[in-house]
Amino acid sequence: MVMGASVKTLLRIALFLAVVVAPSGLWAGPFDSCADNLPFGEPHLVKSAETTAICHVGYAVLHDDKFLVPRWVAYRLTGPHTLGCLARTNNFHADDNLPNGKRAMPDDYSGSGFDQGHQAPAQDFAWNIDRMKDSFSMANMTPQLPGLNRQGWERLEETVRVWATDRNALIVYVGPILLNPKRTIGADHVVVPTAFWKVVVDPATGDALAFIMPQHNVAKGKLDPWQVPISQVEQAAGIELPLPNNTDRKAEPQLWPANLVAWSQKHKDLCPTPKNKKSFIAQSCG
Repeated sequence: MVMGASVKTLLRIALFLAVVVAPSGLWAGPFDSCADNLPFGEPHLVKSAETTAICHVGYAVLHDDKFLVPRWVAYRLTGPHTLGCLARTNNFHADDNLPNGKRAMPDDYSGSGFDQGHQAPAQDFAWNIDRMKDSFSMANMTPQLPGLNRQGWERLEETVRVWATDRNALIVYVGPILLNPKRTIGADHVVVPTAFWKVVVDPATGDALAFIMPQHNVAKGKLDPWQVPISQVEQAAGIELPLPNNTDRKAEPQLWPANLVAWSQKHKDLCPTPKNKKSFIAQSCG
């Protein structure tokens, strides 16, 4: 009788596992619901760190719970998504996926001299109000000098939108470089990165470009000085990026052409000006 009960118990456990275990036989991972933003798998840190995986609908982020900044952010950017017309919400907020003591607060940046620098840019989510609001999570922020965030780094963000429009869709990886950080800001001691990196991948062709910009004032201009091989990003950031099989990590290919003026005009033609905004809203809601 005892043996019979044990067998029944084992059968119940087996049935339970059959229901809750994924079809592949593996337990569901923290980024399983972010597959669209991580089509080649998730990036991995070379050295272990205290981190939390967060999957917002619009982007995936691995948050460093000690430094209180993302180690990497990944998202899919399509051509139509670059042409969103919503205004910035500016609703900077602590991320509810992180407990107190392991997350940055908007007040940490007050009076610091640093911007709350988006890693996944707000403008890339201007096509959906909920995605836009999510982009203002502090888990998506790093301390960034205004002379970088609003200048050279913004030019890179603008150019990526043009590339996404020309190529239909890109996978974007972005994050800070935290080699020997020497400064923190705010009551929560948010670490100030020494530099920032970005890798853009064309999932259809395997073409990819990589960039590193220092935590300095960088004027808007050509991106050539900041282009590097992907392998240099991986070494500096202590990360291994998932890429298509034909992507060359050591190459430094010619920059893709980008007509910023044409893209800006297209965006202007699609989006309402204050003068015709009422008409636009009426048409959109009709």
